[in-house]
Amino acid sequence: MDELEFRKRVYANPRDLDGEVLEAARANPDYQKIVDETLAFEDSLIPLIESAETPEGLMAQLLSIPETAASVGSNVSAIRAKKQSFFQYYAVAASLVLAVGIVFSLSVNSGPSSADIVFGNELLAHLYHDIEEIDDITNGETYETLDLDEVNFSMAVAGTRLVSYDDAQEFDVRSAKPCEILPAYQSAHLVLEGSHGAVSVIVINNSPVDVKFSFRDDRFNGIVVPMEQGNMILVGEKNEDLNQYASMFSENVEWVI
Repeated sequence: MDELEFRKRVYANPRDLDGEVLEAARANPDYQKIVDETLAFEDSLIPLIESAETPEGLMAQLLSIPETAASVGSNVSAIRAKKQSFFQYYAVAASLVLAVGIVFSLSVNSGPSSADIVFGNELLAHLYHDIEEIDDITNGETYETLDLDEVNFSMAVAGTRLVSYDDAQEFDVRSAKPCEILPAYQSAHLVLEGSHGAVSVIVINNSPVDVKFSFRDDRFNGIVVPMEQGNMILVGEKNEDLNQYASMFSENVEWVI
């Protein structure tokens, strides 16, 4: 089982894994780590869900039924009236369930999945692993500007290269090296001198995610950009405009896998 398939099955229901997934996790420490991190992430969400308070009066507003404009007549029995009231509540409840289901579906489909969120967390963890170098570049420490050959030497590990360096030179590439985001895939990590500090550009020679999405923490903002044969990730300080880098690298990165 490859890592992408393993992740999909773990993220689908991490607390009810089938035998094949459990066996793969036992045989591969990296896979077991994915299971452990996914369960820990799910556990971290529970306090947030439990602490959410229902707005005062919400239940009454949802279940309130407007009075009918016309009377049904004095000969309608109390039993029939109660039965009618029950079906009115039932209809409203069914409508609410349908509406909530539609909204939930739209919300889920328009945003990152749980797998994407975990992937974003892994990217941030990798970034903090290199935080000393990132801080040095952000603080103006002296790092040589790399030439195209040096950049492409590192990018070749991930099956990519820059076809043009003219635009990239504007941002001064200060660091380029192979890295590991996902154990099964090869990656390369470039660090540029951006407008507000270091900007990381990471390329992965496969596509762990297939939709563009953003992620962030208290310091950094990041975006994941699906490309033809892989993913490109850009991460910078919160006030950094990442779109200019995404545009430049999208036009100049060539996959040579």
